[in-house]
Amino acid sequence: MINDDRYAFQISYDTDGTANHTIDAEKLGDAIINMAKVLKNTNKIINGEASELRLEVKAHSEGSFVVEFVSYLSSNGINPMSIIGFMKGAGAATTVIGALKQIKSRKIKLTENAKNGMTQLKFSDDSTLNLPSEIAELVVNKTIRDSLDAIINSPLEGESNAKLVFKDEKGQEVNNVTIEEATDFKTISQSIIEEVTEETKRVEVYFTKVNFESTSGWQIRLPDDSLVSVTMKDAAFIERVLKKDEKFSKTALFSVNLRTIKTHRHGTSPTYKRELLEVVRQRGQ
Repeated sequence: MINDDRYAFQISYDTDGTANHTIDAEKLGDAIINMAKVLKNTNKIINGEASELRLEVKAHSEGSFVVEFVSYLSSNGINPMSIIGFMKGAGAATTVIGALKQIKSRKIKLTENAKNGMTQLKFSDDSTLNLPSEIAELVVNKTIRDSLDAIINSPLEGESNAKLVFKDEKGQEVNNVTIEEATDFKTISQSIIEEVTEETKRVEVYFTKVNFESTSGWQIRLPDDSLVSVTMKDAAFIERVLKKDEKFSKTALFSVNLRTIKTHRHGTSPTYKRELLEVVRQRGQ
C-alpha cells in the first residue's frame, strides 16, 4: 500500500531548441517513461523488492521546458530520488550523477568490494575510484544506465548551449548536467564488467585431499556437504602436522578461517577462489 511519503522534483531541459517551451515529443516521452523506470528499479535495488514507488507527472511550469514529477514511496529506506541526484537528500554528498561525472568516459572493467561499505571501480586505463557500495551497484547496472541515457544524454544530444537542470519543488536548482557532461551518461556494455566480492568467515570442515608439499592440491568438505578446492595459506598448521605437534586425520572436524573470493562477469556464471587462512583448532581438542 502506498503511504504518504511524498517527494516532488523538477527537470528542466535548457537548450536553444526549447527556448519557446517546446521539445521533441518522442524524446520527452522516452525520458518520462525512463524516469519511472530508473526510480522504480533503483528503489527495488536499494530498498528491496517489497518497496513500492509511484510516480506522477504534473503540468509543466513556465521555463525552458520544465517537467514536474511527484513520487510516493512506500519505504522508510533510502530515497531513490536523492541517491541518484534528482533531489536533495540529508547528507547525501555522493550520488549516481556525481559518480558518473567523476567517471567521465573511462571504461569500467571491474568492481571489487572494499572496507566500510565501499566498492572500488577499476577502469581500463588502470585508474580506480572508490564509491559507496549502493552507488557503485547502480553505476554498473545496465538497466539503470539505459534509463539515465534516455533521461539525460539523448534529449541533450545534438543541441547547442544545452543543460539539464534538476530542481526542487520550489524551483531551486539542486543539480545539473551540461551538454559537455551529457556523453558521460551514455549506456554501457554490461558484459565487460566484472564484480569481485570477498568474504572471510569461520567454518567447520573436513579435509578430503591434502598436499603437504604445496599450497595447492587441498580439498575440504563444507558444512553444506559440498567439496571445494582451497589454497592452504596456514604454513604454521602444515609445520605442526609435519612435526607431529598436531594430530591430523581426514575424519577429524576442523574449525578454520576461510576466505571466499567470488568473481562474476555479468552475463556469465560466477567463479570462486577459496583460501584457507588459518586452521584454528581441531574439534574435540
